[in-house]
Amino acid sequence: MRPVGDDGGPHRIDDRTGVGTGDTEDRGTTGAARPARSRRRMLVIGSTAVAAVLAVAAGVLGAMLASGGAEERTRADVLAATTTQLQTLLSYDGTKLDAAARVVDEATTGSFHDDYERLFDESVRPNAERLKARTLARVVGAAWIGSESGDAKVLAFVNQSTTTDQGERVDTVAATVTMREVDGRWLIAGLDQA
Repeated sequence: MRPVGDDGGPHRIDDRTGVGTGDTEDRGTTGAARPARSRRRMLVIGSTAVAAVLAVAAGVLGAMLASGGAEERTRADVLAATTTQLQTLLSYDGTKLDAAARVVDEATTGSFHDDYERLFDESVRPNAERLKARTLARVVGAAWIGSESGDAKVLAFVNQSTTTDQGERVDTVAATVTMREVDGRWLIAGLDQA
């Protein structure tokens, strides 16, 4: 067994006296102990660096997936709200128009609310009362177009069946619907026939 110096390296022994000289330089060995220790140190440093890079990559990937999941949920919420709000807004019974007028308040927002309320009072109500019209709207397809400034755009296809004392008529309409979130609810903020 060889004595060890203060620095952890081998301690040189004077061959004549058998006493340590304090010289830690290993003049008679190949220095194999130092490279092994150096390799272990490099292995530990390298492993730590790889683990840190993997942890950062996992965090970034997790954030991207969470963001994508939230976006998908928002799209699904907007499409569901578009379907519900359009069907409710565009369906009415000529004998119960006060209830239909309340729907305008519940389903619309912004300047579209005022425009649609005016259209309802000036055109829909008098014609529905006169013809005793009953209209049933069904969204048969809806697709996400995109979002901008907090508003979402949806392309919707609506079958609108209107029954009057003169018979029944079915119209299919394509419309671009602007949806806006207000107090946690998606409301119609615009409706443009395509």
